[in-house]
Amino acid sequence: MKITKRQLRRIIKEEKRSLQEQWGSSVETGSSLIEFAKAYASLGSAVQQQVDAVVATYINRGGPGSAAWEESVYKQNPAALEMAQQRLGTWLRNIKGGGADEEAATLIDILEEAATWHEAD
Repeated sequence: MKITKRQLRRIIKEEKRSLQEQWGSSVETGSSLIEFAKAYASLGSAVQQQVDAVVATYINRGGPGSAAWEESVYKQNPAALEMAQQRLGTWLRNIKGGGADEEAATLIDILEEAATWHEAD
């Protein structure tokens, strides 16, 4: 039996769709760091930029209470920071060992502090 290129493409597309339905669009790796990276990537570039700005200000320019921190958080969309906190929080809490504990805890603190600051606003 001969299969045309068109038929082969259709079969591949159907199988790919079937696998995606069976396994979902992504397969869990079992690695908290990889799952965190996937969650961060799923935020989209606009939210990533806001998270990056808040984290950079927190780490490099005085943290909560400083004028730079307040200005940085004020410039960000509170909904974007809340979304980041929700999507990343689970994976940050799961990261264990290898020196990542402290960094994960710091990122959790940063996102929570930013959310608290906006709530007080």
